Amino acid sequence: MDRVPSARDLQVAARACVLLAYAVGLGGVAAGTWMLREGDLALAIVLWLVTFAVGAALMGISLLVRALSGISAQLNRLQSDVAVLSQDPARGVAGPGQADRDPWLRH
Repeated sequence: MDRVPSARDLQVAARACVLLAYAVGLGGVAAGTWMLREGDLALAIVLWLVTFAVGAALMGISLLVRALSGISAQLNRLQSDVAVLSQDPARGVAGPGQADRDPWLRH
């Protein structure tokens, strides 16, 4: 993977997980109700349990992706602050880490 997803991309992925969780829940309830009407109680209960498990897993994944999105946004803000603070105001060049920096430039 060449590109690291941005915080916005992660938020979109989290929303997609929530949408999938709702779709799975609706489909599972409908299928379980249909099985119950056909008289197959055991299969209806199994469908409802599987639906609950898959929906809960998708909601958990969504929660983790949202947390990762928040951490990513915070790190991006911190990185831009560090870049601004590490510049040398006299020359406009990044100070620490420059081998050719002249310590007597201001004298």
